[in-house]
Amino acid sequence: MAGLILTHSPNLGYAVCTQCANDVTPMSQAKRFYPLFAVTGNLAPIVSGKVMSYVISLQKTTDDVGFGSTLKTLAVIKGAICLGIIGIYRHVYAMAEERDRKERTEQSLSTIRGIQESGKVEITMKFKKPKQKLTLKESAKELLASRELKAMSMMVFCYNVCVELTEVLWKAILRKTYPTKTEYMEYMSNFSQTVGLVAFILQLVASEIINVFGWKWTAMIPPVTMGVLAVAFFAAVIAGEDQIPLAQVLLIGTVQNVANKVTKYSLFDPCKEMAYIPLGPEAKTKGKAAVDVLGARLGRSAGSATQQLLVFLVGGASGSIMNCAPYIGACYVSAIAMWSNAVSILGKLFESTPDPRPDNTEKLERIGEAITIIKTIEDAKREKKKKEGKNKK
Repeated sequence: MAGLILTHSPNLGYAVCTQCANDVTPMSQAKRFYPLFAVTGNLAPIVSGKVMSYVISLQKTTDDVGFGSTLKTLAVIKGAICLGIIGIYRHVYAMAEERDRKERTEQSLSTIRGIQESGKVEITMKFKKPKQKLTLKESAKELLASRELKAMSMMVFCYNVCVELTEVLWKAILRKTYPTKTEYMEYMSNFSQTVGLVAFILQLVASEIINVFGWKWTAMIPPVTMGVLAVAFFAAVIAGEDQIPLAQVLLIGTVQNVANKVTKYSLFDPCKEMAYIPLGPEAKTKGKAAVDVLGARLGRSAGSATQQLLVFLVGGASGSIMNCAPYIGACYVSAIAMWSNAVSILGKLFESTPDPRPDNTEKLERIGEAITIIKTIEDAKREKKKKEGKNKK
């Protein structure tokens, strides 16, 4: 159970944090700010890689005892960071509530000024249905009923399938090249720093990329880039160590996996979150959990199941995944094709949709009307007192 929670906690945490961004960002500002939101996030792999390298350098032995001590230290650091995330999350929503309160106050004052100028009072009563909390099954049904959500779920699903298909093969080569746990972790720390640095640089120009190419063609960059590099990686694996040294195969696979991460952080995630905004709050609530969590989970599971089936059928007597490279490559290209098709479908819907971001006008109107009623009653009382005073005289 603990392993399951740890496996899916990044997806759950990401879904919660991006929902927070969706709640406070209007569509008109999405192209400008969504890529910038990820700039700070792209520093995380750099920092985590540096921290991991430092903790590894403190390891006194290379055996399982020393490695276990390193894992415990990293677990403590991760727990402290999670507590910090909780505090920041609460603070962001507190600031958002304060901003909404000021907007309501300003709208109320504007309504009162309008009434004073026109001398008319209009009272309307508006009611909203209470929000229903949906189960994951109900969210999945909503996903299937929406063309936009189906396209987004296909994007997330295919991305995770592609990552799973290349990552397992790449890590198999990595373990073969660096057999000890310490060497493996040190290589991964350097990999993390490389991902963060490249993603940070790309993120600085991501806003301009979206503005120049638009949502559709920007969202096409990840599948095209990943697909081209994956073809080179699979070709190198298929060629064998006799034709291409293992170190060069590992290098090509590392570049491909860096592209997986970088394009996701810098382009895929901002484009995906921008696509949620035109759907409105109801569609976000009903479909976002299914797309972000269920789509990612099914994508990873489908990729893993495909590899296991291929190892069983064509892995040979040794059951090596290296023997399955041609078939895994064919599955990868198919996933890229479906991903690109989903982007095309969603691009037509997204770019033709005006900014439907819901505002708080209805709530502000009700508050303004309530203040107006109170003011009208107070004015009537004062007039009545004046008349009574005159009658007494």
